Amino acid sequence: MRELPRVVVTGLGVVSPLGPLPAFWEDLRAGANGFTPIDWFDPGPTPPSTAARVRDWQPKDHIKPAALRRMDRFSQMVVSACRMAVADARLDLSPARAEETGVVVGAAYGNLTETEAFLRGLIVKGPALVNPMVFPNLVLNAAAGYVAIELGLRGPNFTVCRNETSGEAAVALAYDTIVCGHADVVIAGGGDEVSPVLFHVNKDLGALSPGRRAGTDHEWSSPFDRDRNGMILGEGAAMLVLEREEHARARGATVYAELAGYATCTVPSKPLLWPGPAAAAPRAMAAQLRALRGADEIDAIVSCANSSRDLDAFEAAHLAGLLGESAGRALVTSVKGAVGEFGGSGALGTVVAALALRDGLLPPLAALRRPDPACTLRLATDIATISVRAALVSGSARGGACTALLLRQP
Repeated sequence: MRELPRVVVTGLGVVSPLGPLPAFWEDLRAGANGFTPIDWFDPGPTPPSTAARVRDWQPKDHIKPAALRRMDRFSQMVVSACRMAVADARLDLSPARAEETGVVVGAAYGNLTETEAFLRGLIVKGPALVNPMVFPNLVLNAAAGYVAIELGLRGPNFTVCRNETSGEAAVALAYDTIVCGHADVVIAGGGDEVSPVLFHVNKDLGALSPGRRAGTDHEWSSPFDRDRNGMILGEGAAMLVLEREEHARARGATVYAELAGYATCTVPSKPLLWPGPAAAAPRAMAAQLRALRGADEIDAIVSCANSSRDLDAFEAAHLAGLLGESAGRALVTSVKGAVGEFGGSGALGTVVAALALRDGLLPPLAALRRPDPACTLRLATDIATISVRAALVSGSARGGACTALLLRQP
C-alpha cells in the first residue's frame, strides 16, 4: 500500500479576543480571558450582556485601503489571520507558487453584521434601493474568495460550514486536500463574528451564561466547573499554514507539528441542542482515531467544552469513549473559557495544540475553581509543563457533528 504524504503545520495566524500571537499565547497561559461588556450594540436591559470581542487588531496593517473599503469585517479578520500565518511560515506566494497553494475557511455564520444591515435596508427600502456592492459579501464563501484574491492563490478554494466545529472541519478538509495531491500547501482555519441577531438568538435560547459568579463583578465562563451555567459568545479568526512535509523540509520551513489526521462522526442530537452524554463516541469514530499514528501517545487534549452544562457533560463522556483507559492520562484544557464560543474557536484550539507541542506547555482552564466531580478527566487547573508527544483537538457542535484532530511531534 502506498504510504500517504505527511502533513505538517508551519505557520500560525490569530485575530482573537486575547490579541494576536504572541500575546494570545501569553495571556492564555496566564489564565486571562477576553470578555468585555457589549457596547457595540444594545444587548438588552437584562443579563447576559458580555461577549469576547477581538482586540489589538488593525485590518489596515494587513489589507490595502482599496480592498479594505469593499471587504466585510469577517473577511477582514480571516485575511488578516492568513497574512500573519503566511508571514510566520515565511511562505513564498509568488505567482509561480500560486497553483500549488489553496485555502479552506470554516465558519458557522460568517458575515452576519453586514448581512443584518443589508436585510434591514431590504425591508425598509425595498430591493431596488439596497446597495448592490454589499451583496457579494453576504455569501459564506466571501472570506475564502477574498483570501485567494488578496494573496494571489490559484489552488483549491473551499468554505466549510459545520456549526461550532467549522474550524476543525476546515483543517480536516485541508489535510485531505494535501494527502490527495491537490495542493502542496493549504492555508486553513476558521472564524466568526459576534452580531446582534446571533447574540439575542442565543440569549433567548437560554444558551448564554445569565448571571454573575459569587465574588465577581462580571459574567464568567469556566468549562468543567461544577457551577458553570452557560457559554459566552466570542469571535475572531485563526488560520494555519499546512504543508506536505517534503515541501516544507525542502524550503527549510520551521515545523510546529505534524497533523496526523482526524476522526469524525455525527451523534444523535436535537438541532438547537448539544448532544447528551449517552450519545458519546460511537465505535466507528474511536476506530478512526486508533488508526492514526500517535493515537496511543496523546498527552494533551484541547477540548471543545464551553461552560454549558450539556456540552461539558457530553465532552467528558465522548473523550472517555474515544480514548478508553488512556482518557484519564491526558491533560485536558479548553480555549473557550478565555475566548468564548464561535464557529472558528476550534481553529484557535488547533493553534493551541501546535504551540503546546512546540513549547511543552498546556494553558489552564480559565477561571476553573471547583472542578465538576462528575468529570473523570484530568483537568488542567494551572499552567502545566508537560512532555507532549501528541495532542488531540476535540470539537462537537449543536446538531451532533463531531471532529477530532490529532497533532503530534514532527
